Amino acid sequence: MSVIVHSKRVKRKALVASLIGSSIEYYDYLLYGTVASLVFNKLFFPNFSPAVGLLIALASFGIPYFFRPLGGIIFSHIGDKIGRKSH
Repeated sequence: MSVIVHSKRVKRKALVASLIGSSIEYYDYLLYGTVASLVFNKLFFPNFSPAVGLLIALASFGIPYFFRPLGGIIFSHIGDKIGRKSH
């Protein structure tokens, strides 16, 4: 069994890496939300009224928030049962 040394350098490196990853993820959501509200309704839903097109575009942005936990539950169960190696 390997021993993990928790030095200040390792902790700082993990903190910086998680900060960079979270910043990129939130920037991605910011860009997608902005583009969804300004462009997608006109680009993908031109046959609807502007208000309905905006609601559909924002729904395409918001629906994954509801399904992400469900996918986590399902695929974590599958990963635990199938993906683990037997010892």
